[in-house]
Amino acid sequence: MERDEDSDTPVEIGDNREKHVTAITNEGEHRDHGNVYLRHSETAFVVSSDSAFPDEETERYAKDTTRRVEVTQHHSACFITTATAGDGPTLDALRAFRDDALIRSPPGRALVHLYEIVSPPIAATLARHPHARTTRFVRWLIERCASLAHHRTASHSSIVQSVLSIVLTALYIIGLCCAALSHGWIRLSESSGSVTD
Repeated sequence: MERDEDSDTPVEIGDNREKHVTAITNEGEHRDHGNVYLRHSETAFVVSSDSAFPDEETERYAKDTTRRVEVTQHHSACFITTATAGDGPTLDALRAFRDDALIRSPPGRALVHLYEIVSPPIAATLARHPHARTTRFVRWLIERCASLAHHRTASHSSIVQSVLSIVLTALYIIGLCCAALSHGWIRLSESSGSVTD
């Protein structure tokens, strides 16, 4: 481990790439951090949303009080759709809708960006409890959206495509809210020890 030339403090090491980090304390509490940078030293894990790690935006987890730190680089497995419905036709249909419709407008791009920011901690929670009632509901909603996305792609009517785009965008927002509520409910149940699948 390197040490700072002017002190005996270990230098924190990181790779300057955004990650999703879940710190699990010795008491079993899960603390999720999405779109963050991670460094570590001999004594602590350091998490921040700012790559400069300013004190006011940095959280430290002492290694002697932390049971485990789970780190995931951002990729599709971090996202709600993949965590609940897996890879395959459902994911392909929703990606096609995202690429063909959502990202073509500033509000759609903002919505996709929001989804990418909030998805990792939600996806991690839902993936831990795939059979929970709330996770099953999110999966059901995602599968209905994929079915509508298939119909939209197959339609040759611009009116039908436009109507389905509006419906899908609304369901995208509703689905994201439902997934966030599911995440909160499961986390609350985890903290009280009453989560059931």
